[in-house]
Amino acid sequence: MTEIRRQRRIRTVNSKRAVNSKRAVAVAGVAVVGLVFGTGTAAAGVDNANSLVDFSGDRVEVSQGDTQINAVPPLDSSPLSREFFHNGYAEVQITGPHAADAKATKLTFGYQLGYPIALTGATIQLNTPRLGFELESTNALTLGLQQGTNPNLGLAVGGRGELLGDIIPQQNFTFDLQPGGITDVPLIKDKSFDGPGARLRLAGVHGSVSGAIGQVTIRPYARAEMDSGDIVMTYGAPVPL
Repeated sequence: MTEIRRQRRIRTVNSKRAVNSKRAVAVAGVAVVGLVFGTGTAAAGVDNANSLVDFSGDRVEVSQGDTQINAVPPLDSSPLSREFFHNGYAEVQITGPHAADAKATKLTFGYQLGYPIALTGATIQLNTPRLGFELESTNALTLGLQQGTNPNLGLAVGGRGELLGDIIPQQNFTFDLQPGGITDVPLIKDKSFDGPGARLRLAGVHGSVSGAIGQVTIRPYARAEMDSGDIVMTYGAPVPL
């Protein structure tokens, strides 16, 4: 009887250990899921940024965010062609004692295109829809529509406002590729604005490369140039096409 009781105690202890082990695994699984979801959420928003403090004490930051560069099979099915679509934004923010008085800040957005070899006549073509351009305001101001006012005019109350009448129109560009190396391809160059900030919204930008041999890689960049001559640049992650 004593041996039977001892065996029962051993089985009971082992059973409790197994239950506790399963619970620990379940808790660890929940933690892993939480980390995955947390990482996915944190990835949204700003993807890369760079900043400086100018001689007047203002901080100037240029950034890119919500970046999506999707490589797709080229429509011409040529092994020398590449094709992609790009969504996202490029932004300049100025903070400090003189931010509201900033004048003639220039925002440039474009791509660096890298490849080993390009044939004679190789090109990259960029087609853009209407690109949105938002200006940032520091005063709590409300603009109402009046008779004779542009019906497309709208400005938010304080914070960031959008002037719908100041939309960059659809554009088509063609750039010749260098024989090999890196080609700079500006999409929007020196878009000037006044005030503490501006954002360029990109949606459905279409690009196609022809005549490139080997791996083609694209890297988006944004550049801010102040009226004082100070320049800040930020580069996105390279994307293979």
